[in-house]
Amino acid sequence: MKTTTFTIGGMHCASCAIRIEKSIKKVKGVKNAAVNFATHGATAEFDEKLTSEEKLHDAVIKTGYKVLTHESVHLHKAESKKELLASRNRAFISLLLAAPAVLIAMLSIELPFSLLNYNLAVWIQAVLSTIVILYFGWEFHEGMFKQAKMLAANMDTLISIGTLTALFYSIWAIFNGAEVYFEIGAVITAFILLGRYFEAKSRGQASEAIEKLLQLGAKTARVIRNGKEINIPVEQVKVGDILLIKPGEKIPVDGKVMDGSTNIDESMLTGESMPVNKKINDDIFGATINLSGAIHIKATKVGDDTVLAQIVKMVAEAQSKKAPIQKLADTISGIFVPVVLVIAIITAASWYFITGNIAQSIIPAVAVLIIGCPCALGLAT
Repeated sequence: MKTTTFTIGGMHCASCAIRIEKSIKKVKGVKNAAVNFATHGATAEFDEKLTSEEKLHDAVIKTGYKVLTHESVHLHKAESKKELLASRNRAFISLLLAAPAVLIAMLSIELPFSLLNYNLAVWIQAVLSTIVILYFGWEFHEGMFKQAKMLAANMDTLISIGTLTALFYSIWAIFNGAEVYFEIGAVITAFILLGRYFEAKSRGQASEAIEKLLQLGAKTARVIRNGKEINIPVEQVKVGDILLIKPGEKIPVDGKVMDGSTNIDESMLTGESMPVNKKINDDIFGATINLSGAIHIKATKVGDDTVLAQIVKMVAEAQSKKAPIQKLADTISGIFVPVVLVIAIITAASWYFITGNIAQSIIPAVAVLIIGCPCALGLAT
């Protein structure tokens, strides 16, 4: 059995993670799989004789999401920082535009002008709310359309249906003399965009531990080749290379002391602040610090085989694995969206049956759709 970990792009909620996890588990030869929405990471244990990593990736892609390669992960991180800034701007501009619409509605503000027999204040609500819902909230509607093509639903479905219902009903109400509810769709869109911003920010913080571990390693190594000292990137060091480590330098890779003796600061591995004396034939580990004498070491483990790389791998896998309570929450999230849609329909029908008023039946149904957000459940655990 082999275990692989990879990063997934395009997830918007806990329901997305559940759908991807199910699609991976359906691949023949997969023993277990876990997809973590908070870190956008996936871990799968599979039989190499029955399947391959490529087939696992294909299963994710067929579900409508992206598998990020090592190269694209770095690009994705850079893009994520830009997206975080854009997400913040969308949220705060939406709040600024939604605020006047809410104030006009809540305070019943009227202006000394009218248009098509409606006060200008109503048209201001309509324009501001339409911009917020259709422009700034487009990511929700786009997400709903993508899910609908695959006969699926997620949190975007709830938000999109809810806000569009409030918007289009209010447009209909303008021309039919009914009460409008533009501010509901606008303020909901703005608040959920703000929530998405905080969510993206928290996900970025969740991966900082791994990034800090990676920063511990040396970037270059001084290798002895053909009797000469040359500096090369640490990625180019090969097993068996002889390296010179001077006092104050980080050890580039795992190795064995071939010549000299020194004291090594191994606190990054052990937490022990007292230096450890190293002499010929003693093992030495990458990212530890040479404190005193110059030594020659022979590289025994490089790249993903070093102790530091294994620690980083274990932390990444630990972030991707789930506690039992999170598995329970994800199971609930997986059926949450269709259940909420059914409840919203029942709510609308019940209110209409009792009151006979379409406005009084639509608004409670919209409230059910918007409040029903599986991400809060998924991320809280």
